[in-house]
Amino acid sequence: MTARDVSYAVLSGLLLASLFPPFRFDALAWVALVPLLWSLHGKRPHEGFALGFLTGLVAYGVIVWWVKLTMVKYGGLPPALAWLITLLLVVYLALYAAVFAFGLVRLCPGGELSVFLLAPPLWVALELLRAHFLSGFPWALLGYSQYEALPVIQIADLTGVYGVSFFIVLVNAAVWHFFRNPHRAPFAVVGGTALAAVLVLGYGYLRLHEVPRDAGEPSLPVGIVQGNTEQAVKWSPAWQEAIMAELGQLTGAVARELKGKPQAVPPLIVWPEAAAPFIYAEQPRWRQRMRDTAQGAGAYLLFGSLGVDRGGEGPRLRNSAYLISPVGRELGRYDKMHLVPFGEYVPLARLLFFVQKLVPVIGTFSEGEAPVVFDTPGGRFGALICFEVIFPHVVRRFREAQFLVNITNDAWFGRSAASEQHLSMVALRAVELRVPVVRAANTGISALVDARGRISDRSPLFVPWKRTGLIAPRKTPPTVYARWGDAFALACAAAAVMAAVARAARVRRRVWYH
Repeated sequence: MTARDVSYAVLSGLLLASLFPPFRFDALAWVALVPLLWSLHGKRPHEGFALGFLTGLVAYGVIVWWVKLTMVKYGGLPPALAWLITLLLVVYLALYAAVFAFGLVRLCPGGELSVFLLAPPLWVALELLRAHFLSGFPWALLGYSQYEALPVIQIADLTGVYGVSFFIVLVNAAVWHFFRNPHRAPFAVVGGTALAAVLVLGYGYLRLHEVPRDAGEPSLPVGIVQGNTEQAVKWSPAWQEAIMAELGQLTGAVARELKGKPQAVPPLIVWPEAAAPFIYAEQPRWRQRMRDTAQGAGAYLLFGSLGVDRGGEGPRLRNSAYLISPVGRELGRYDKMHLVPFGEYVPLARLLFFVQKLVPVIGTFSEGEAPVVFDTPGGRFGALICFEVIFPHVVRRFREAQFLVNITNDAWFGRSAASEQHLSMVALRAVELRVPVVRAANTGISALVDARGRISDRSPLFVPWKRTGLIAPRKTPPTVYARWGDAFALACAAAAVMAAVARAARVRRRVWYH
């Protein structure tokens, strides 16, 4: 392993990091892995592991550096300890790139065509593993880098975000193979990749035309309220009145805008995650205040608040979303199913006894048990709370919904790129299920996302903000991805496993005959 190999691995890491906010050089995705693949040629497996690990360290060290900011500012950890935890996360993420490189070297020794064939399914298999292992952390999957390249991401309604990642790695492997063998690159490599590009982009442009036509004219009026409440005061009882007054004023302004427009159905107004900073069910005065707000606005009101279930084992705190009708009737509650590590619970609490939760409320949150699809005259919708929206398999549980609402509190991210990274994943969820998404964030980025993944009416960070608009709830049957889930990614995982089994069988035969 030479200094040039190391520099190529670092270059791939820098290119991968540049794909995501705040840089967003998404066009570089098609060559970002080429330097790493080049450096792997002729290497032994442990050298491949080291080079892949280096690529991952550089890439994720840049992409998720904001974790340190969150730990210090809101978790109260000393900077040195926060950097250590961030480094551990980066190391964990880098292991996936290391295993990818190790797998290519181990399973394809000297076989350039086999590297071309194995690289895309192996990468996707590892992304699928990352989405599930240790509760999952599918942040900055490669496919998310294309969230603004609408023709490219339309295949997600068939394959999920994993199909976009597959296509990107396929192109990278084809470019690498061609430049390693410019005079004898197999036609199957060049022609096959070109055909894949034609199919992906052709399907993309077709769906960009078809989806608005199938959805019809936008019919449901919606309003978004962003209050910009500081984390330092959010849970202080002394600030409850001021917080609720600001949200009420913004809601009133939204309601006036909505009443000035033709309405076939009552509108929906959305507040962010934990916008109502109290245990809603146990605060009669605030419960009445919320009902009055919905009645005064003449709208369905969805808002985040704390829920609690009291049983024989003691109270169980929930991160919840409540829906109130235009006549002030409570229609239901959804409890967040996938909690944030260190935000709503501390994983490995006995080992990490020195780490406190970032949410300064008493008790540890409990997970919700099932998705809830709210039914309104304007359409059926599911409410995703914050972190849940980054998990394709979690969002897919709301496949019967005609549109989605994502309520979140991204104040934890400060003025980092994490808020934009978070938003990029919302775009892919919209495409996967072919539904519009209404997003209300405490400090930004609030936005409307249509069923093609196009983001509009987005808010700035750390300002009070409101917006009204019209969305088109889905009228067509659930998508292929909604029905079949991660079948494509599982097929990629099966292909990777089969390659490993075949390689092991070849090795055993050599040993036997030797």
